[in-house]
Amino acid sequence: SMLVKPHQKEKMQQEVTIHQSLNHKHIVQFFSYFEDENNVYIILELCRRRSLMELHRRRKTVTEPETRYFVKQIVEACIYLHEKRIIHRDLKLGNLFLNDQMEIKIGDFGLATRVESESDRKRTLCGTPNYIAPEVINKKGHSYEVDVWSLGCILYTLLLGKPPFETSSLKDTYSKIRK
Repeated sequence: SMLVKPHQKEKMQQEVTIHQSLNHKHIVQFFSYFEDENNVYIILELCRRRSLMELHRRRKTVTEPETRYFVKQIVEACIYLHEKRIIHRDLKLGNLFLNDQMEIKIGDFGLATRVESESDRKRTLCGTPNYIAPEVINKKGHSYEVDVWSLGCILYTLLLGKPPFETSSLKDTYSKIRK
């Protein structure tokens, strides 16, 4: 990843710190990283079957048993993350990778954050519009529940073939989510 501004280097360091601390069968394995003057190179587990986004594009919907199979694995990984006081904050089909055995591997910890205490509420507007929780949009402060919200959106998308709040404009999508 190209690092131009100082805050980008900070964000990348946070992503590396969080991801390298994780070890779970449903999280993309972090092997190593190195950097030069402008870039950080991260060596991760190879997920040859791509992601649930590609599967969704090819098939539109997946069966209920397949959805159960995938969602159970995502929940297991989320429980692990939350027990380690980490919120992913960008769970979506494109960040749910598949290995050769078609097992889920959560990846992309670029928006992940660590919760410092039970009262710690994050206020950064982040995430992917179709999966973003109302409390994130409203900037009221959010915590682990944003991953649970995203999980519900993923479940809906897998079964029905489209995200629950999708519209042609960001403003309309946010408006539907707030309702």
